[in-house]
Amino acid sequence: MIRFTPPSTPLVTNPIRLESPPSSKNNQSSTSKRRCCKMPLAINRFTSFLLLGFGITVILFHTLIQQTTGHSTIEHISKLSKYLPSKTVNRWADLYVAEADFPETKYMSGVAGFNYFHNLYSANGTFIIVTSDPSTLPEYGISGILSGLADPADKYHNHQAAEEDRIMVVSPEEAKERMLLGKAAIRKSGVSLMFADIREGEHQSSFLNHYYHFGEMFLGLWRVVTAAGEIELPSRLIYKAQSVDWRDRPGITTWFQQAVLPEAEIEEANIFEDRRKSGVTYLFDKIAIADRWAAHRIGVNVKYWNKAIADLPLLDVPKTWMDPLRDQIKRLAIAEGCEVKRENSKVPTVLYINRQLTSRRLIDHDAQELVEEMEKLQAEGVIEFHNEYMEKLPRVEQFCLAMRSDVMFAVHGNGLSHQLWMRPGSAVMEIMPVTGFARDYAILGEMMGHEYYAIHYNETFPPEKWRKPDGWGVDQGPDFHSPRITVDGKFMAGMVREMAAKRIDVVEQPLPW
Repeated sequence: MIRFTPPSTPLVTNPIRLESPPSSKNNQSSTSKRRCCKMPLAINRFTSFLLLGFGITVILFHTLIQQTTGHSTIEHISKLSKYLPSKTVNRWADLYVAEADFPETKYMSGVAGFNYFHNLYSANGTFIIVTSDPSTLPEYGISGILSGLADPADKYHNHQAAEEDRIMVVSPEEAKERMLLGKAAIRKSGVSLMFADIREGEHQSSFLNHYYHFGEMFLGLWRVVTAAGEIELPSRLIYKAQSVDWRDRPGITTWFQQAVLPEAEIEEANIFEDRRKSGVTYLFDKIAIADRWAAHRIGVNVKYWNKAIADLPLLDVPKTWMDPLRDQIKRLAIAEGCEVKRENSKVPTVLYINRQLTSRRLIDHDAQELVEEMEKLQAEGVIEFHNEYMEKLPRVEQFCLAMRSDVMFAVHGNGLSHQLWMRPGSAVMEIMPVTGFARDYAILGEMMGHEYYAIHYNETFPPEKWRKPDGWGVDQGPDFHSPRITVDGKFMAGMVREMAAKRIDVVEQPLPW
């Protein structure tokens, strides 16, 4: 019989120690240590997956764009950045500029009455050009940039060049000695477009309250910006005129600003006055200034035509200089469901802007024959014809229709401003009485690179006949604003047939982004 005898010393395999429980702090510490060992691994894996996914997406997106448009993704991103108003990396850090960091003013481009600057200062209502090399400014100097007020006793309303209360040119040393700029300046970033015209007296308006005259000033400002190689949409529009004197009665100006440039700030005369009274110095990164009277006083061709924009065709700009603005309208039109392409890709679109409801119009017989001849061309399949009273159409539809047109014609009138939204190189015909001529819309056609013709009944009125022997422009004549204007419908049909034939293969380019 075997007996089990327990050892004298008990065997303890898992001794229990009677100690106080570990503190929560120690628990957290140990937990944190465990987490810190696992978290980086998890984060690295997650980040790797994200980067891999992003890389694959970019490659696929790049391939798709390259195959469909022939352009790379980088090209599209580059185009996108050029269209947008400039934004600083740290706008608060760049908002206030210390005296030690004041940059010199740089003249970029322009003609008399339309001038574009980088780093232009404004203090107490005066623009200050700070440069150590005045020879970089245009030869006409400040006389071609800004004007003073007219002498009320001068019946011709002549304007002399602005004096130092409006604009001055100083060296950096002089600016500091005269304490013209103070110790700091507030930066106004982005492109500013300024309209210097104001109402003077009871009978002289700023002219800005007419859409065409606003348009010519805006067009000049935009052209000097693009002549400098820039296509950045404006961040602000600055008026020295009171609101009642720059808003046109039909409201097209305000519509254009709010619909086509929705992100641009509109600064009226009271804002300009507030800045003047503030005693603060402002630094405009980029600013173009339009002054009608400076153009008339100094312009090369302006005096011969009495048109402030007559020198603008002298500026060298790319053929696509209007594309950024045109693309804005195209986006709006597409958003509203308006078709910007032809109904038939091989049939050019012809737009007749009908003025028969206005005081300046064709005689009834000629107006009827003109439409009949165009309808015949449409029946033959030569053109897609639109006979439109623009004043009856919604605004977006007006601009959309102009945008898709290859040929446009009308009696002289504001509707021909729509040629700005046609593709460069389109065709425009302006019907005038045989006794007169005005170059308003011919200048627009020249700037757009359109095929432009002035029409006198059954013949064109070519550029070599636009001037009189003394060099001055031909007069408008007694019937220019009358309801007795004539045109030969068959002659117009022949012109349209020829113009349409040259534009069969023209296509509307896709939006850049």
